[in-house]
Amino acid sequence: MNSKTVLITGTSSGFGRLLVPEFLRDGWTVIATLRDAEQRAEIFKQELASASDRLFLFALDVTDEKDRQAAAEFIDEHFEGRLDCLINNAGYGLFGAAEDLAEEQVREQMEVNFFGLVLLTQRLLPPIRRAQGRIINVSSVLGYSAMPLASLYCASKFAVEGFSESLYHELKAHGVQVALVEPGGFRTSFMDKQAWGEYSFEPTSAYREQTEAYRRFREKRTTGEGVSPAPVIQAVMRLAQTKKMPLRVRCGKDAKGVYAAKRLLPERLHTALFTKVYDKLFARVDEKKA
Repeated sequence: MNSKTVLITGTSSGFGRLLVPEFLRDGWTVIATLRDAEQRAEIFKQELASASDRLFLFALDVTDEKDRQAAAEFIDEHFEGRLDCLINNAGYGLFGAAEDLAEEQVREQMEVNFFGLVLLTQRLLPPIRRAQGRIINVSSVLGYSAMPLASLYCASKFAVEGFSESLYHELKAHGVQVALVEPGGFRTSFMDKQAWGEYSFEPTSAYREQTEAYRRFREKRTTGEGVSPAPVIQAVMRLAQTKKMPLRVRCGKDAKGVYAAKRLLPERLHTALFTKVYDKLFARVDEKKA
């Protein structure tokens, strides 16, 4: 039986929810964090019935210092101050033109996707160091290639990339490994948690037509079967088990294709190419609507 412990943030849906049964199946003890853990226990009804001794539901808002401190104390009390793996998965997407975002939205996006991740990692580093454990941060294809109408989401993921790469080298001497998982577009409930700029659909917005087209594009991606998130789940599980984690793992044809284009093409050509891609993307959606 695997005696290792993993803490996963954002387990109420998406990749986080799917990772919990996978880790339990592999014999891990799982600390599944989510807001209002008691109210959402129904989500893990089956897992609690079959592995109640290895699944702990823990209420954690990554932006709340009291919650972060409570998580550290929980690990000290129940796991002798050792944590084998931290998976920073909590987050959401804020979309819309930068000019249409309210200041509160800008700050909240960074608080959840970046500052919460950084401060929770900081708080849990002592137990991770004791276990010579590992940190897996869920980023995005938009963490290395930005797109219009997603500036703050991209900024938050670009920040996660820089933080993680620095941490990779910083912690190496302490026996702690760090990795980034960079998914493309997969069928999860991520779209359900997306937010739009406060002024994105106001008649006075200079970007309204662009935003309407982008929203239709995103809505279209939520219909149908979509792409199974299995490759992302498998990638995380491999990282948790492998002897030496690579710094980055890209998941999905789109993520790999975008990375290849950015790596191989001269910057001017790359920029011109993606300008055409985005222009056609919005135009194609408009044409189909007409």
